[in-house]
Amino acid sequence: MTPVKLLFTSAILLAATGCGGTDSASAGASSTGLSVVLAASTAEVQFNDGASGQTAAHVTAGIGSLTLLTSDGNEWTIFDANSHDTTVAYDNGSSTVLTQLDAADIVPGHYVKARLVQDWARFDIQATLHDGSSVTPGTLHTLEVTSDGTLLDGTQRDAGHYEQDFTGAATPQHFNGDNAIVPEYSTTEGAEARVEQGKWSVYFPVDVQIGPAAATLRIVVNMDHAFRWTDIPGGDNQAGVYDIAPPFYEPVKQFGGNRFDVSVKNH
Repeated sequence: MTPVKLLFTSAILLAATGCGGTDSASAGASSTGLSVVLAASTAEVQFNDGASGQTAAHVTAGIGSLTLLTSDGNEWTIFDANSHDTTVAYDNGSSTVLTQLDAADIVPGHYVKARLVQDWARFDIQATLHDGSSVTPGTLHTLEVTSDGTLLDGTQRDAGHYEQDFTGAATPQHFNGDNAIVPEYSTTEGAEARVEQGKWSVYFPVDVQIGPAAATLRIVVNMDHAFRWTDIPGGDNQAGVYDIAPPFYEPVKQFGGNRFDVSVKNH
């Protein structure tokens, strides 16, 4: 096994207080302005990357900002949390109202790209812990910080900080550190991520026309088998199983949204 390479999340895409569970179409939708909803789906995706994968559970994430871009490079930041991230849920069917804008704050236009800044993620995955002669299947509860200067649970953290708790048949174990690798650039089929001025920024294509009328901008993040890793053969490792022996892990290739489906619905 090789050292962990954490993580591509939108998105990656990860439990914390404040998880949303309401859809703006049914609650809290603006009657005159723009409601922005971030939702999740696990609709089946076909992969050809040669990696193993699973769908993480109890996925939440801290969103710092959301910006829309036009084809000529103009930007409209429609959400900026400043130092207090908004927590969104990425489990199947989850739906969080990210923000609601008054009609006067709408910038009409045709937008072709979005940038979502995500500062941290929490999620659960199934893993097998190798500890000496014991091999224990269980659940790895993970927190990772992906942007510098993130305020989380009252403490400011920089990218690379992680906390992990493994629960299984053996005594629960805790792992933590500040050296998780957040790649400077990474991609999935439907998105790309870059570290920009210490902020983990996920870019994805959109094709939406936003006008002055009341509407809902809905972003659905696909999370099907989005936690993906490379199996390392040998010893007690098994194909299709995420094997860990902290501080060594099978290398993670991706975690986060496979793609982002964006639509606008006028009220």
